[in-house]
Amino acid sequence: MRLTLLDGFRGYFLLFMTVAHANVYLHTLLGKINHQYIGWVEDAQGFVFISGFVVGLVYTKRMLRRGVADMRDAVGKRMFHIWRYHAVLAIGFLVAALALAQLDIPAKILAQQAKEPIVFTLAELGLLTGTLHMGILPMYIVFMAFTPLVLRAFQSGCALSVAAMSLVAWLFAQSGMPDLAERPVEAALKAAGHPVHIGIYFNVFAWQVLYMGGLWLGYLMAAGKLDLGFFRRPQSERLFHIALLGFAMLAVMDVAVYTMSFGIDFSRMIWRKLDRGNLDAIYLLNFALDLYIVAWLLNAGADSHHALTRAAAAGLHKLFTWRPLVFLGQHSLQVFTAHIVLIYALSIYLDGRKPGVLEANLLLLACLPPLFLVAWAHKWAKSRPAPAAALTAE
Repeated sequence: MRLTLLDGFRGYFLLFMTVAHANVYLHTLLGKINHQYIGWVEDAQGFVFISGFVVGLVYTKRMLRRGVADMRDAVGKRMFHIWRYHAVLAIGFLVAALALAQLDIPAKILAQQAKEPIVFTLAELGLLTGTLHMGILPMYIVFMAFTPLVLRAFQSGCALSVAAMSLVAWLFAQSGMPDLAERPVEAALKAAGHPVHIGIYFNVFAWQVLYMGGLWLGYLMAAGKLDLGFFRRPQSERLFHIALLGFAMLAVMDVAVYTMSFGIDFSRMIWRKLDRGNLDAIYLLNFALDLYIVAWLLNAGADSHHALTRAAAAGLHKLFTWRPLVFLGQHSLQVFTAHIVLIYALSIYLDGRKPGVLEANLLLLACLPPLFLVAWAHKWAKSRPAPAAALTAE
């Protein structure tokens, strides 16, 4: 059974991911009214973690009910299903790049497809590269490829070994070696006359920590081993207040950096040192703090002695069970794909010009209804009866 809260989280992340990506081109004040500007946690981190949680929940149940082989087959089918969406985007953007080039319409976001249509698209279909915002689906497919092995390890009692390997992989990402490994490949391609960028922005060695954490919790919930009683112990509320203090300190630091409160040189120095693609420690720490705060509020906040905390818990629960967000989350793959198409269309429409304040705000708002339209269309398509021929064949 689908958990409403998880869908609500996914819907929330998808909605504000669209807002954040659109605001890169629109620069509206309205687009800055979201959590991304008050801390070092963004929608991508939450989306990857919740995706791992859902995968762990769904496929652990399948493994326990139907066996490891059936679970492995189901994961493989899901990977291919996701890859098809990725392939449609890649080929669609290739066609758009070639058509726009013929029409002499500028499209910087599709420059690699226009310059190296065959090599770049093949690399993209092989999950080796991608243009802007095209990294999450390939990364997700890679993570799913390891999911059957990891779930089996969890079932065998090897969770600590998985955690240790996950940590080692994250440390490997911080060493910079995965990025260095891309350079000789790019140099060889350039020497062959195909200067193609390799990589999907997200370092999979680093970001797997979020996915594996979600996968572990999903496994525990599906296996009936997830004990949330800890949140109702007195010490858990003390930890909540410590986490809240840590969150506030990081939020102040983030706001100071982005508003250049300590000068532009200080902000540039911070931006040079912190690599979101490698999921630097500050991003991981901030995510852990946010996760504990949200988990505690949803599990124990309603029983707090503080009225403000109770109100925050109630508001949080209403937000993540709000039907429009839940609806988006129930069709997350389709909505995520639609959001990429919208952002690319916006980028091409605004290529080389800056919109006025009114136009920018209207464009930002116009990006949201199509997400719900796509979700509705997918729901309608799934609810249609199967063709008579297919029924007869079965």
